Amino acid sequence: MGRARERPSRAVRPLVVTLDIPAEFASDIVDRDGAGGPDWLRRLPRVVSQLCDEWQLTREGSSWYGYCAIALPVRRADDTPAVLKVSWPGPDQAPEAPTLRAWAGDGAVRLLAHDAEHWALLLERLDGSRDLTSVPIGVAVEVIGSLLARLHQAPTPVEVPRLADTAARWAEQIPSLWTAADPPWPKRVLDEVVATCRELGDDVDGRLLHVDLHFENVLAAEREPWLAIDPKGLVGDPAFESSPVLWNRFEEYAGHRDVVRRLDAWCEASGIDPVRARAWARVRMVEDAIDRLTSASGDERDVEVHRYLLDALPT
Repeated sequence: MGRARERPSRAVRPLVVTLDIPAEFASDIVDRDGAGGPDWLRRLPRVVSQLCDEWQLTREGSSWYGYCAIALPVRRADDTPAVLKVSWPGPDQAPEAPTLRAWAGDGAVRLLAHDAEHWALLLERLDGSRDLTSVPIGVAVEVIGSLLARLHQAPTPVEVPRLADTAARWAEQIPSLWTAADPPWPKRVLDEVVATCRELGDDVDGRLLHVDLHFENVLAAEREPWLAIDPKGLVGDPAFESSPVLWNRFEEYAGHRDVVRRLDAWCEASGIDPVRARAWARVRMVEDAIDRLTSASGDERDVEVHRYLLDALPT
């Protein structure tokens, strides 16, 4: 018999048998997603191990988390810093990879690799300690508007859902839930919201939207001062983006005029029609309030925020 051929040596990476999963994140996953949550959390350390091995990553530092994803600082084989993000599987997370790929780092964090099976992204490392929450509000609003003006120029991927479908669904769902929710608005607001969904929802010249660009979803970076992260991804009317900049940093409003000023500043920076922006903001305030009022875990304080903002915004 001939001599057995030697296989090339390969560094053996130990399995990650433990993972610093924050207790609050684990609790949120279980509370929100029921029976599937504990099983996903049990698999998570092995998934991270597999991805680190496949992408030749080295763990570096503690993990952090958001609403439905955990992120780990890592180093690539060439020693460049990156972030491994693994998300709970869900419809809101599905458009993130194609959206980031379409942006190609122009105004947003760069997507370095994607594993669809494990809902995992390898991302450019930004400065997670610096977002827009401590930047003066006028500057922060201008940064967000300017970023959106760039992001809306990207091509629209076919994998990303369309606002037209969401608007059509809301036009049917909101009236059917109105009585049960008993929201703090007269019926004319319901009629207005339905009309906006039907008139502005089916935008044939739809753009690629972030949907949730608020002050914590913009981080400092080395290659640019600020970059967007964590898109939900939707194709439609850019004015649909107006709500997050209004309902975040709510405590800084001194009165209704501040709400209008903030929206006007955002519209000027992003190049978006303020009339359409107000109309979509009112729709999203009502839709989110109804969702919370009909949910067992709904937060009534958030409903009061929506009520204040809608009262501040002219029709």
